[in-house]
Amino acid sequence: MPRFILTLGLLLGALSAALVVSGCGGDDDGQFANEATGEFPVQIIDANFKKLQTVAQTYDLTIAVRNSGDETIPAINTVIDLPGKGSTLAFAYGDKQPGLAMNQRPVWVVEEGWPKLADTVARGGATTPDRRTFEFGKLKPGDTANMVWRVVAVRPGNYLLKYQISAGLGPDTSAVDANGNVPTGVLPVHITDFARLTKVNAKGQVVPVSRAEQAHVEAQQESANTGLNP
Repeated sequence: MPRFILTLGLLLGALSAALVVSGCGGDDDGQFANEATGEFPVQIIDANFKKLQTVAQTYDLTIAVRNSGDETIPAINTVIDLPGKGSTLAFAYGDKQPGLAMNQRPVWVVEEGWPKLADTVARGGATTPDRRTFEFGKLKPGDTANMVWRVVAVRPGNYLLKYQISAGLGPDTSAVDANGNVPTGVLPVHITDFARLTKVNAKGQVVPVSRAEQAHVEAQQESANTGLNP
């Protein structure tokens, strides 16, 4: 009897292990099992990000896409990165200094409660487990998703901000444009650390100086900096 009980226990244990292994094998039975799969037509309507920016100032990155197909997109989302900068986080670059526990450094800081759809009153976020991917929910045929990121520029330099649109978070769900390619785009940005000058107008209001005045002061500043070089 003891031997029979022991043998039965081993068999049940092996059966349980087999069931667990079979239940964990692949995405078909995983977290994306209920997500519609296939290619979903998507049209980029607009993408806008101010080309000339200043450190410590706030800007909106806006990307509008339309579901140009006949089926509801399960999870419209956008991947943001800075190609050539070693970024594994959105709006960041990879610091090459050795010995850093975390080498990702921000170029822009996303304000709290963003991103979100333009017509959303409540706080947003749209984050996913992938720190470069932002998901905005389902998108019905013919509808447009106006996605907005509110960010603060924190690092001067020249950057290319790349965005890529997808129709779902699973590996078998994708977005395609009219040519059958992944909808994507690149926005060039120059961030300066030279703050915009202001003046007090006749009404006593503090307002930015004209572009001509700003350019004149910047030229003077550049000339002064050049004169300091050995």
